[in-house]
Amino acid sequence: MPVPPFIGSRHRTNFDMNEVFKFVNELTLFSTQWGFRKGGVDLAVYAKQIEEVAKPALARLKAQCLAENILRPGVTYGFFPAASDGTTLTIYEADHKTPRNTFDFPRQDFGEFLCLSDYVEPLRDGRAVDYVGFTAVTMGREVTRVAQEWYAANRYQDYMFLHGLGVESAEALAEYFHQQLRHEWGIGGDDSPVIQKLFKGHYRGCRYSFGYPACPNLEDQKQLFALIDPTRVGITLSEQFQLEPEQSTTAIVVHHPDAKYFVTTRTPGCAPTDE
Repeated sequence: MPVPPFIGSRHRTNFDMNEVFKFVNELTLFSTQWGFRKGGVDLAVYAKQIEEVAKPALARLKAQCLAENILRPGVTYGFFPAASDGTTLTIYEADHKTPRNTFDFPRQDFGEFLCLSDYVEPLRDGRAVDYVGFTAVTMGREVTRVAQEWYAANRYQDYMFLHGLGVESAEALAEYFHQQLRHEWGIGGDDSPVIQKLFKGHYRGCRYSFGYPACPNLEDQKQLFALIDPTRVGITLSEQFQLEPEQSTTAIVVHHPDAKYFVTTRTPGCAPTDE
């Protein structure tokens, strides 16, 4: 059972954006955020758009963000004793015996009948013997301010490009910091040395973002805020439990070597899968 380096929470803002940029998924940035898609486009035309428009635009925007300090990364994170009981995951105080927070996660009604709590050990003799981590990362509020300023000035493409880079940079920071957290936790030995393979989960454990199938209840973020206090790096929750600024993301992290992503509800008309 890997023991974390500390119990409780900490925060960091001393990140080098040049290192974070290495974890930006350019394929997702170009297609999902910037609208450069292969569908219905001649492959040669698509390749030319990427090489002559998308990549130069990204290089210019990165340089501007670094020069003007537009992207301001921050992270809060922590490790806590935890134990499972069916679909319930309970977080404990440092004494491993006193309950602190409780989450209830959905279980698949098909396939392997997976539930996120399955990846955490139950109590042993009334004591939590396992641990989970929590993270909250952000690119800060300046990128939102600048993007809105550009939009108001009718710089619509510049707005779209900056907004998209802000969103994907937050995801990059989450991936980059998850790598650091694994090494801090002592489970980084299974990491792929290829960053692109990390995007596909080639490492031990799993990072589940709130709002996605394994932990879909956004209201659970209130408990994450109580545990690691993301307000220290400027992240707040809206009345609908959405993160502000938008270029932020939160997650629960487990170390179990069999942990993987899964959906909890079948798509109507589709055969169930184990993926």
